[in-house]
Amino acid sequence: MNSFAARLKANEEDALKELMDLIGPKVLGYCKKKTGNDEDAEELVLDIFLKLWHFRSRIDTNANLEVLLFTIARNHLLNFIRNKAIRQLALTHPEEAGHFAEDSILRRLDHQALLTQYRHVLSKLGDKQRNVFQLSREEGLSNKEIAEKLGISVRTVESHIHSSLKTLRAELKDAYPLLLLLLLP
Repeated sequence: MNSFAARLKANEEDALKELMDLIGPKVLGYCKKKTGNDEDAEELVLDIFLKLWHFRSRIDTNANLEVLLFTIARNHLLNFIRNKAIRQLALTHPEEAGHFAEDSILRRLDHQALLTQYRHVLSKLGDKQRNVFQLSREEGLSNKEIAEKLGISVRTVESHIHSSLKTLRAELKDAYPLLLLLLLP
């Protein structure tokens, strides 16, 4: 994966195409699961890879591109779902829809602050615990898939996830329920 990051930074379009072939189906499956609509999911996947290409110069060559893509996917999905709800509200209750538009900047700031807190707490976890948690919550893998991927038992995966959630709950206190909404697998 690191070679993909370096190739993207070197403006190699073929690297993006290969990455789409390699990881695109997983991202598409995730988006289909969350949107329930093939067309919306396919459009989101294109936007996600386009965003990766747009910010390729900022990619850390040591970054896990799969995790980065699923983080971008989660954020795009949240925006998609929120915008879809606002559009639906505008059709059914136009007088209420204006309030959402006015508050969008504040909501984005709150969302960014929450993600910053989340990342800070994640950085306090051990490497293996953090990896298991991210595979579960950010990439949507099942406990069995994580166990097979990392060569550990399903019980160990469950233990790491439980400990991670306990740490997040303790560290984030009032923001924990909002964080759970963001991390729904």
